[in-house]
Amino acid sequence: MSLVDLQLWIFKLFRLHPETQDLAIKGFIKQRKTDLFDDFEPDWYMEYCPWDTCYFQTDKCWSAFANKLKRKRNVMQKFMLYAECSEIKHYAILLKAVHDDYSQLARVVFPGTKCLTISNFRFLRLVEDLSMTPKEIIAYLAQHYGEQMNPLEAWRARQKALEREFGTFYDSHNFAPRLLKDITCKTPWGFVDIKDAEVAGCDNFRVLHHIFWAFGQCVQAFNHCRPVLCIKGTPLCGKYQEVLLTAVALDANGYSIPVACAVVEGETKESWMWFLRNLEQPVRHPSDVCIIHDYKREVIDAIEDFLSSDRRQWGKVESRWCMEHLAEDFFAYFGDKNLVLMFKKLCQQRRLNKFVKIWKELDELTTKYTAEREGGTSGEMQQELVQHDEVDLVAQRLWNRPDSVDSEEE
Repeated sequence: MSLVDLQLWIFKLFRLHPETQDLAIKGFIKQRKTDLFDDFEPDWYMEYCPWDTCYFQTDKCWSAFANKLKRKRNVMQKFMLYAECSEIKHYAILLKAVHDDYSQLARVVFPGTKCLTISNFRFLRLVEDLSMTPKEIIAYLAQHYGEQMNPLEAWRARQKALEREFGTFYDSHNFAPRLLKDITCKTPWGFVDIKDAEVAGCDNFRVLHHIFWAFGQCVQAFNHCRPVLCIKGTPLCGKYQEVLLTAVALDANGYSIPVACAVVEGETKESWMWFLRNLEQPVRHPSDVCIIHDYKREVIDAIEDFLSSDRRQWGKVESRWCMEHLAEDFFAYFGDKNLVLMFKKLCQQRRLNKFVKIWKELDELTTKYTAEREGGTSGEMQQELVQHDEVDLVAQRLWNRPDSVDSEEE
């Protein structure tokens, strides 16, 4: 087995992604020369031998190490392979996955990980200050715990601290459905909808696809707010490759209230439609509801189908585009901040006479800007045509010049 095959085996075993994981493979070996005249040397002598560390970066290093072990004679050897990765929470998991012949290997403290194995220990300093650089982490651990680390191990120390404080990536996915169900059971007017699927061949193992939740306190607070909901999708960071969908309302003091949230695989028409269907289940308002959204095609299509559906439970629903997104497009096209400020002022007007006045002024400025832009573009095109004609004329003169020389010679 090559090192590449070994890495693929580990990735397949733990369902890891090779481009995003910090997988490091180390080899730990014990060697002790045997006495040729003593055939009854006990095996427990090997327990007192120190572990030597070998790092395998390439297949060449792996094959060289294996050939070196084969060439040695009269040497007792004990070899242990260690895969270190942020996704592998406990070393015992790897021991359970390997062959039965190696299951009797005892757990050892590997170099550079001694401070990570202290019982009931949490790096509170690393958790409280997430902006610490690897150099600062190395200095902090060396000063307080006397542990010398390289930058990679310092980064792993912070990952360990975060995992022990907040749980791992898989813990977040495993605990979220149960936690939300417990919260909604203890608080009235709450709502949770989970969409998962079973994995073929794996008993009691389900994959989370969609999850929607609305806390009862936020749902009841929306009844006393303006009947306006702002929906938006935000991509999650790190290993969380999903998208967070939110429905936010504003109270009389201008504070935002997260009415409902959902985690989906991406911003598609189906996911937005599923979000809106679940949104109208717990949310009730005595007045008509207005939904403010951006101009993405998936959101627009989902809202159009939602408004035209007969299964809609809300009485009357209106949809409007978000002013901030329109202002971003407005600035991208015209590139003038004064025009953008005037556009935002237009969107915020409540009086008809002021709205008409600003509209006319903005229309005149944008028309003038567009005419100047088209005029400049046409002028540039005419200049390019003139330059092209001049080039053709020069080329024609150069083409006709040899003919005139030949006629003179004749």
